[in-house]
Amino acid sequence: MTFTCRPCSHRSSHRVSKQGYYHGTVLISCPSCKNKHLISDHLQIFSDSRITLDDIMREKGQLVKRGALGGDGDVEFWDDGTTTTTEPTQPTRQIGDS
Repeated sequence: MTFTCRPCSHRSSHRVSKQGYYHGTVLISCPSCKNKHLISDHLQIFSDSRITLDDIMREKGQLVKRGALGGDGDVEFWDDGTTTTTEPTQPTRQIGDS
């Protein structure tokens, strides 16, 4: 996960497990100003309902961009969190090919 800390404008990347994000409570500290950022709270420690960063950003009218980093260094982003798998295509034959 990569984000920019609003108080100090420092951009940093952090690893969060799916288990923690979808079932636990996750706080991330900014390495620059040490501000704590609530990423998810399924244990309802900081909020009265189960909440994730997606919910928080949606309430503020902001967009969460999801993406994937491929083994070759390519980055792919998508809006709705879905992925597309492409199958290798067969070479097309043109008229007159044997």
